[in-house]
Amino acid sequence: MTKKEIKNILKTESGMILLEKKSEQSFFETIFSNMVSIISALYFLTRKKNDSLILTKKRIILIIRNKIDIEQIIIEIKSLNYNINKTTLEVNDQNQEFSFPLNKLRVTYEESKLIKQKLNEFMNRKKQME
Repeated sequence: MTKKEIKNILKTESGMILLEKKSEQSFFETIFSNMVSIISALYFLTRKKNDSLILTKKRIILIIRNKIDIEQIIIEIKSLNYNINKTTLEVNDQNQEFSFPLNKLRVTYEESKLIKQKLNEFMNRKKQME
């Protein structure tokens, strides 16, 4: 998923990016990046892969290495919680509860605090619009 596609989703669905970071390198990418040659220069140009966690009024999207890993449609959010111990995003929807594992994002302590802050901002913004 490109940055342009992500910006379009955020604009049309009144969403926000909860976390965005560069993807981890795979074994072969590490080997190529350490080689001093034309291959490593080409690799550098194609390396721009990111991981993102996006929350909108209609859905939650987890993007790993520029590809959608999890996409969950939401009817109406009743509550949101980020569980630091389990590294999960817990969503209470109108009809059911969801739990999204965020292990693939490799969330640090600082990023956990940022996610919690942005979840509060999202819920406050949602309350103001009602």
